[in-house]
Amino acid sequence: MRTLRPGAVMSRRRATRRRKYAAYLASARWQARRRGWLRRYLASQGTDPACVVCGKPWTLDDDLHHASYANLGYEPDEDLIPMDRDCHEALHQILDSSQAWRAMPRPTATAGIVAILAVAGAK
Repeated sequence: MRTLRPGAVMSRRRATRRRKYAAYLASARWQARRRGWLRRYLASQGTDPACVVCGKPWTLDDDLHHASYANLGYEPDEDLIPMDRDCHEALHQILDSSQAWRAMPRPTATAGIVAILAVAGAK
């Protein structure tokens, strides 16, 4: 799990949510969900997934970013975005360091940050 941004204060409620999220990401259920996502992606796209930022081939060793936490544990495939570890960390550095990004709906913020990172990587 990512560390908190400098100066962040964690409420008891947030700490509980983060523990539950970390437990979910470590669970066999999440690993099965990732494998299912990959099977459906391959079936629907006919090609291997790639990081949405840098285009590096995506594998089960990489990350699936949650564009939304609204359906955590029951997330639809479109809420999961393939990213390599470095790009995923870069996305969260931007998201976690800016109250403006965090104030946006998470799918909107995710799309905006992915676009910024993709353009920056293309230079």
